[in-house]
Amino acid sequence: MGERVGLKRDDMMMMMKTSLIASALILAPFAAHAQNKPVAPPLMVSAGKCDKLVVAGKDVTKQCKNEVASLPMPGGVVMFIFTQGKTLIGFTGDATKLAGDKKTGIAGVPVVDVNIRSGKEPKILAAQDGLCKFSDPYSGKPAIVTCTAKTAEGTFTGSFKSNGKPPRAK
Repeated sequence: MGERVGLKRDDMMMMMKTSLIASALILAPFAAHAQNKPVAPPLMVSAGKCDKLVVAGKDVTKQCKNEVASLPMPGGVVMFIFTQGKTLIGFTGDATKLAGDKKTGIAGVPVVDVNIRSGKEPKILAAQDGLCKFSDPYSGKPAIVTCTAKTAEGTFTGSFKSNGKPPRAK
């Protein structure tokens, strides 16, 4: 009977940190709008190492640029963008379903679709299954972004580790 029910302080701190990261990704564009400033959502780019990039089942890691971008979008959506030559591979995640792991500090969002942009019009492929995992890029430690999605055109995977420096707005 003397056992406490509820979250431990560390659990609550991890949940708060994960919520703050998600809030920053999602709400940043709305803060500027609330001040009547027409501002596009900030595209944040992290430098580091692209460890793996698979496009429609084909390994194109050698063509992967050593950076990843994140873009908050309306409706609680975030896109993680990997670059293969001149082609952008975007994994769109549903940040309203954000979940975090208190031990590792890694959060995850389910992937809704994969966007491929190599020309003017993007090709959007619905994800049958997928997940993007990411850690805090502002922690001063190397952060990760790992996305995978199964689509009708095959599997897409991107894996990235930052250099530990904060992302820059682009």
